[in-house]
Amino acid sequence: MSKFYITTPIYYVNDKPHIGGAYTTIAADVLSRWHRMRGDDTFFLTGVDEHGQKIAQAAREQNMTPQQLCDQNAAKFQQVFDTLKISYDRFIRTTEKPHEKMVSHVLNTIQNKNLIYSGTYSGLYCVGCERYYTSKELTDGKCPLHHKKPITLSENCYFFKLSAFQKPLLRLIDTNEWVIEPEERKNEVMGFLKSETLEDLAISREKVEWGIPIPWERSQSIYVWIDALFNYLSGIDWDGKNKKMPDYWPPDVQLIGKDILRFHAIIWPAFLLSLDIPLPKLLYAHGFFTVGGQKMSKSLGNVLDPEELATTFGPDALRWLLLSEFPFGQDGDISLSKFYDKYNADLSHGVGNLVRRTIALALKYKGAIEPPKAIDVDFKQMIEKAWKIYEGALDDLKFETAIGAINDIVTFCDKYIDSSEPWRLSSDDKQYQTIVYNLLEVLRHLSWLIYPFMPKKSNVLFQLLGLKTETKKSLSLGKQWGKVEFNNISQGDILFPQL
Repeated sequence: MSKFYITTPIYYVNDKPHIGGAYTTIAADVLSRWHRMRGDDTFFLTGVDEHGQKIAQAAREQNMTPQQLCDQNAAKFQQVFDTLKISYDRFIRTTEKPHEKMVSHVLNTIQNKNLIYSGTYSGLYCVGCERYYTSKELTDGKCPLHHKKPITLSENCYFFKLSAFQKPLLRLIDTNEWVIEPEERKNEVMGFLKSETLEDLAISREKVEWGIPIPWERSQSIYVWIDALFNYLSGIDWDGKNKKMPDYWPPDVQLIGKDILRFHAIIWPAFLLSLDIPLPKLLYAHGFFTVGGQKMSKSLGNVLDPEELATTFGPDALRWLLLSEFPFGQDGDISLSKFYDKYNADLSHGVGNLVRRTIALALKYKGAIEPPKAIDVDFKQMIEKAWKIYEGALDDLKFETAIGAINDIVTFCDKYIDSSEPWRLSSDDKQYQTIVYNLLEVLRHLSWLIYPFMPKKSNVLFQLLGLKTETKKSLSLGKQWGKVEFNNISQGDILFPQL
């Protein structure tokens, strides 16, 4: 059995779950469900980052302790993830004591290697990001994320010798030992490392009371985003001391948004190299959303809330819509009107309509619908081709291609129904039974194919087909054509009502 470990970035608990975070998490969940379906020993990690000055300040404003605020907001994230059918194996919180202890052990290890030293840092600091920026990283003199001018800050702190890892990182990326995708993201990191000199990294703050203390100087706390990076290790129960790494390490896929690319492509692997820990197998940075051609902004009133969208379209359909709208890895434009159009085209008039038509035909025949003696070669080849495209697409994180393969099956079947005209035949006719069997067998395969994207609808479809125990099969058995007998078929409610 192969192991598969996938992570998302952990989300800052001072924020409300947003559509960008939902996009990353849904993509990771689809991959997790696909690997479990394939029989892999899968571990899916997500969670929240709970330290930092912003948390402490927000807690004071709400007359709460920082921990109370974290508890409240972490529960909100879990609620949203439950709504979106996220099947994580671990929801990590950075205020957990084992995580805090592990970070302290790691800092001691790195300092013992003379890769941490004390100094004074003066620079441009964004309060919203809780991080320093160089002038080159700013956009028109403002933070690229918060669009506010940073403040000039000077304080005593500790530095990590990031500069020592420039050449090793360049070599690892160039030889594909450190894999960054898509290609344009890899080129971006390579271009930065070739054109800029890495400066040593300030990793601590003075007088930030809500953070993990530097173990040898407790008046300093580790910079919040450094602390957060190590969740990928504490989340699989590494204690920071044991030289033997957990079985799941290294991650097979680390999914991130491109806004935190340099942090994960340069700083994160540098820390791992300093600890002699193997790097993740793949870092994949997806693109950004625009809404109706504009950036999402509260002032523009175009921010899309994942819970509201799940209420409108249903959580399963929302997962499908987000991952099918444009190629994963690229920037793309979304809007409510596009979602309505795609929902009706793909799901209501597509998959849902095929289910309705097929079951209506099947219910005209009384009794079990058995495999015909002669397999329909066209159907068998069509399904085998679809599975091949689908599997390759998910392995390459091309979700829209996998969804396209499903849509192609629906199109094939609609044409088959129209050309064979089963309504002109008697339900006792052998040809009628063959037509209906082919369509039911396609629906069985569709139930498997849509499962990673729409787990609830997949289970409903299996039940409509009278196949409640189908998912107990191995995928290899599930992919076979023409071996299943259909009994106890039911019409049920409309799978995807038109909106």
